[in-house]
Amino acid sequence: MAERVRLKSWTISMNRYPSLLFCLLAFAYGVYTGVPHFKDFHFRQEPRSLVAKRGEGALLNCSTVQGSDTARIEWIKDGELIYDSQNRYMLDNGSLVFEAVVHDKLGPSDRGDYQCLATVEGLGTIVSRSATLNVASLPKHFEAPPEDITIRLNDTAMFECQSVGVPPPDVRWFRESVAVIPGPKTIIYPSGVLEIATVTAADFAQYRCEVSNMERSRFSPFATLSLNMQDPPESEAPSFVLRPRDQEVVVGGEAFLHCAANGRDHLKHPPSILWLKDGATVDFSEAQRVTLRGAGTLHIKDVRRKDAGTYTCRAKNKGDTIDTDATLTVLVPPEFKKKPTNIFAHPNSDVMLECEAEGRPVPETTWYKNGDRLYPSDYFQLVAGSNLKILGLVKSDEGIYQCFASNTLGNVQASAQLMILQQDTPLPSTRSPLSAPLPAGALKSDLHKLPPSPADLKAVLVSRRFVTVSWTSPQDQDSPADIIANSVYWREKGSERERVSNTTQTEFNIQNLKPDTTYEVRVRAYNPFGASQRQATITVVTDQEVHVPSPPVNLRAVTVSSTTIALTWGPPADPKGQITHYSLIYYQVGSVGEQEVTVMGTSHTLPDLEVFREFSFRVVAHNHNGPGMSTAEVVGRTYSDTPSATPQNFTLEVSSATRIVVRWQPPPADAQNGIIVGYKIRYKAQGSRRGDTVVTDGNRNTYALTDLEKGTEYRVRIGAMTVNGTGPVTPWMTAETYSDDLDENQTPPRPARLHAKPRANSIVVQWAPPPPDSKVLVRGYVLGYGRGIADVYQVRLDTNTNDYTIKNLQPASEYVISIKAFNNMGNGPSRYDTVITSEDIEEETATPMMPPIGLKAIVLTHSTIVLTWADDSLGRSQKIVDYRYYTVKYHALPRGRNKFVNATDLVAHVDGLRPNTQYVFAVKVINGRRQSQWSMSVTNTTFEAEPGSETRDLTPVPLENDPLAVSIHWQPPQRPNGQITGYLIFYTTDADLDDRDWVVEGVVGDKLSTVIGKLTADTTYYFKVQARNSKGYGPMSRIVQYSTPSVEQTGSATQEDAGGLPMNMIIIIVACVAGVAFVVVIAIVTVFLCKRRDNVQNRGTYKSPVKPVKASGKDVPPDLWIHQPSHMELQRMDKGRRSESSVSVATSTLPRGSHASTDPLDDPMHNSDTEKRRNSFVGESGYPSSGEDGGRYQPIQPRNIIRPKPITLPVDTQTPPREPVATVTALPNGHILGYSESPVTQGMRPVYPRTQYNTQYTGSQPPRVHAGDIPHSMQNKGGATSEGEDTDERGRDGGDDGYISRIGYGPRSPDSPPGYYQVTAGDTSQHAVGRGGRGLSCVDGAPVTPTPRHIGRVKPQPNLSPYKKPPAPVSSGPVKARSPLPFTSKAPDVTQHTKTDQDMTKSLSTEELSAEMANLEGLMKDLNAITQQEFEC
Repeated sequence: MAERVRLKSWTISMNRYPSLLFCLLAFAYGVYTGVPHFKDFHFRQEPRSLVAKRGEGALLNCSTVQGSDTARIEWIKDGELIYDSQNRYMLDNGSLVFEAVVHDKLGPSDRGDYQCLATVEGLGTIVSRSATLNVASLPKHFEAPPEDITIRLNDTAMFECQSVGVPPPDVRWFRESVAVIPGPKTIIYPSGVLEIATVTAADFAQYRCEVSNMERSRFSPFATLSLNMQDPPESEAPSFVLRPRDQEVVVGGEAFLHCAANGRDHLKHPPSILWLKDGATVDFSEAQRVTLRGAGTLHIKDVRRKDAGTYTCRAKNKGDTIDTDATLTVLVPPEFKKKPTNIFAHPNSDVMLECEAEGRPVPETTWYKNGDRLYPSDYFQLVAGSNLKILGLVKSDEGIYQCFASNTLGNVQASAQLMILQQDTPLPSTRSPLSAPLPAGALKSDLHKLPPSPADLKAVLVSRRFVTVSWTSPQDQDSPADIIANSVYWREKGSERERVSNTTQTEFNIQNLKPDTTYEVRVRAYNPFGASQRQATITVVTDQEVHVPSPPVNLRAVTVSSTTIALTWGPPADPKGQITHYSLIYYQVGSVGEQEVTVMGTSHTLPDLEVFREFSFRVVAHNHNGPGMSTAEVVGRTYSDTPSATPQNFTLEVSSATRIVVRWQPPPADAQNGIIVGYKIRYKAQGSRRGDTVVTDGNRNTYALTDLEKGTEYRVRIGAMTVNGTGPVTPWMTAETYSDDLDENQTPPRPARLHAKPRANSIVVQWAPPPPDSKVLVRGYVLGYGRGIADVYQVRLDTNTNDYTIKNLQPASEYVISIKAFNNMGNGPSRYDTVITSEDIEEETATPMMPPIGLKAIVLTHSTIVLTWADDSLGRSQKIVDYRYYTVKYHALPRGRNKFVNATDLVAHVDGLRPNTQYVFAVKVINGRRQSQWSMSVTNTTFEAEPGSETRDLTPVPLENDPLAVSIHWQPPQRPNGQITGYLIFYTTDADLDDRDWVVEGVVGDKLSTVIGKLTADTTYYFKVQARNSKGYGPMSRIVQYSTPSVEQTGSATQEDAGGLPMNMIIIIVACVAGVAFVVVIAIVTVFLCKRRDNVQNRGTYKSPVKPVKASGKDVPPDLWIHQPSHMELQRMDKGRRSESSVSVATSTLPRGSHASTDPLDDPMHNSDTEKRRNSFVGESGYPSSGEDGGRYQPIQPRNIIRPKPITLPVDTQTPPREPVATVTALPNGHILGYSESPVTQGMRPVYPRTQYNTQYTGSQPPRVHAGDIPHSMQNKGGATSEGEDTDERGRDGGDDGYISRIGYGPRSPDSPPGYYQVTAGDTSQHAVGRGGRGLSCVDGAPVTPTPRHIGRVKPQPNLSPYKKPPAPVSSGPVKARSPLPFTSKAPDVTQHTKTDQDMTKSLSTEELSAEMANLEGLMKDLNAITQQEFEC
């Protein structure tokens, strides 16, 4: 019976609720058939923020809708799970109850952020929005307490009273101890401001405020309103009593911008208050929402987003105008524009959960899954900052996902479910993308219809973040259908999460990979019958990551002043090592060049920036591997300042007897230094000391000065204003009003013209005043407009306005515009115009395109790179058939600015690149309004080129230890265009020479300095440097000059450093000592030899083997012969071993040397030995050449020259002694000659010229020895004999050159006197001297008289003049040619062909040398006399 009753009631219920029956049946069918569906699970009620008083109760509501399932409710506070306590418990419906709110600053407190969690087993967890429980409080401190005010009678007084409390407190005011009651002249604003207008004597008292909320009440200190007892000036500029403050107001609230000013002009009028928003006058057309209250408070009700901006309060009177500004920020709680939706998906696929919110400040988006927060990773990515993208779905990704959007005003949340179905289960409401399951029994019979498996799968391009794979699709003849798709699967090795993507191509680019990671890739083909039986697989390892830092985080730019911006940032999230420094790159927006600053920390302040300019900043971190990735650019703007220039095109136009129109243009943009909020016009009558001031809006450029006197000349000037003040003013300009007045006894005529310019939602209207010849006064204009009908709406404008913009119109609509002038008599006739607003075209949402793939950069030259790529959307043909084009983005590494190049094909040539520079390239495709993201970037480096700029900062620096050397320093070129491999240093004494005539020194590329030594004293040198690399030489650097110090300065400095005698004195002393020693040695040797000869004759052992030759004249004493040992007699010399008597010397006009000399003769310590070698005398080679090239130099011979033995002659064959005649030849005293058999040359050092004597015998005086000054050391390397005997007659003639040649003498020089010959480097080495001298003969076996190695030198009496010009020396006989011997000197060489040869040579210590030489000459005469006596005896 009971069962029947239940069945009957069920039947009645179903008949009564047919819709419920349908739902149950549909649900049962879904469960039976297995169709997936989502369960409804969301919050019915979420907790809200509240304020509770300490010790009182509070309630946070929370309830859910979960269908038939049971939801478990939990609460969390500040991110931690909480449980019931003594004063807190949870109701059955999930709400949280506080019996008594606890709050202790040092102990437990219930204040915090609360969220409730609802969980349904098998479905997931959702989290409510956050609710804040605040405890009521009222601090003792007042944010803005009342302050004392001193004013005059009839002025305005305003007191502030602001206190921060929770909740915000109410304010009451008290005068003394009596509450202030609002009235006609007393206003108490909800913001706590007390305003007293037109102050009387009774109002001067003490005032204080009381603030109170649910917690308590507090009184402020007293503030006194006192009377200003000073006498008021005749005219006073305005001054603010209260300035507006910056405010933040929640949308829908109300804002009070308080402003009041005092100060009366000469007409005793108080200042008027005018409000501007962003430089334009505030529109009070919305009279119910925006109003002006009291003395000047701007009241805005129902605040909207458009109300945000900068508001300027302007107080003006006839004396002056002042401005002050405040910023109104409108806050908007977060709200969703797009919420996530439930999604079905298959494993390995990618899904996108969309979420978009708006608000002010911009909301921050976070994602939760089943109550746990998600953080970005390789497979969970945030796209566009708010959308969640999940890559490679797996079964564990199922659940409930929530999107939270939060800012300072609160947070909101929205949830969606993700359900993952089996691979063979079609997605609800969608068709299978490939095919339906094969029918039973047809699996084996239809296998031949399946597509062939992909083959040749390989990775064609592997990078750090992407891999490009390709394969082939064999066309099976048995397969009846073509392949319609290829599925590419990839996953990280060892991971369960696999991703898949479909493509119709045989190449695919796998992106968003991790560096240095192994991935498994497989490809399967599909046709209408199903998937291929097998799949192609491959394993790929991505490239290693470059270990450079990631971008720094949280880059912020904070403006400090009008010229300073402070920047802060955080270290990179992945520094890849220790950060060494940061590079801050910035530039002014709109400029070309960038500037870079190296910063060691994470903050920097940039000073000296331009005023009110926008700057873009980015930061790059550096580690030991180099610069890392750059941050995104952050833009900051410096604060405004007063204008730095006057308005432009300032003019005056007289329009009537009492009206002058002022016109101008704004200051130049670079000089505005901010937003122009107005123009201050100052004017006064000519001769008057008092003037008036008016201020216009910042968006105006005309103004009419009215109510002027007739026939009066006025002076006018104008200045631009920003919120910071007034800039410079223009010079005074004059204009004179008309003499007659305008008529106001009739209405004005219609305006001269009317022009309307329509837009989609507005119309710009401009008109001209009535013709001036009408002479009718115009006090203003009435602008009317209406949709199809005129004057539906009207706007009343003043007489100075000639344009207006009508806003908030309907697009594509016809409007009738009218304008008419009015005065006190009424409105004049109207002028009409009809216009149609334009259509408001909404932009269609452009779907994105796939970016190009396979981008390659091929370097062609040092300035050109060719880019090639492929476009997946073009198919296999890769032919462009539509209007798409490609944009290439590139920049130089590490931190160049982006540049762009467009191309209409799959290749682009990028020119104008810098040589040897690494560039990074990316490309995207654009087709109409559709475009792709940027492709993966590639890098390449251009070839090197020859240096593009000159070497910089060439600087010569003198050396302290070597005055004749200079150190050259330089810096590498600014554009090396490659690795610098070396530098060439060019220098010369003549800057006009060609480059090939300059002296060149080479330096390797890693050196930036070198030393040039051995320069000439007191000489100006010119230097320049040229850099080179592997591609060639760069341009020459600028020429710099350097002058070496003089010889006297160098010498004196050296001697002073040594602390000894001057060098000249040392030379004189050494010469004197050497001369005396030489004479003494000669005398001793001569006496010894003479005594030995006498002993030999007494023994009778000497017999002459040669018959004596009878002299034709009187017998003369024998000549001076010195006996030599028999083994030292002359033998016949081998001609092949003979050495030349002289060699030519190569001279240089530019003595130089980059290395130190190794010649020991350059050392002052060798002066003593040098002097001794200079005074030695050897045979014929000691005589100077008389040729043209030898006027100043001795012939140079090698050191090991063969010195033949002297010829021994019988005494009776000698001619009578003759007096030698001295000839003077200037020779370099210190021209030390190097002799060597090897081709290696030795150096010589030219010094001051000395005097050398070549003597010839005469009959009037005793014979005298030759006084030579040049050293010659001859070594005997072989024997030599004479080739014949000479007769006495040949010797007397002195003119037979044949005779001279036969005995080895050279031919007579044309310049030498008769009887003088110099022997060539022949068989003998003795000179024939004397005019009638007998010939010399060499006889074998004759006794040999030894020849002295050193002959004393006799120096002549010098001329008393300090300057002597040496005569040409006696020429020598012909010599064998010899290669020149180069030498290195420290002073300029002196040659016969240079200009120095023509100058007079100054003698050294003339008087001392003269006295010394006179003594030596006397000694030589005595020696000759002694020698003659010895021979005679």
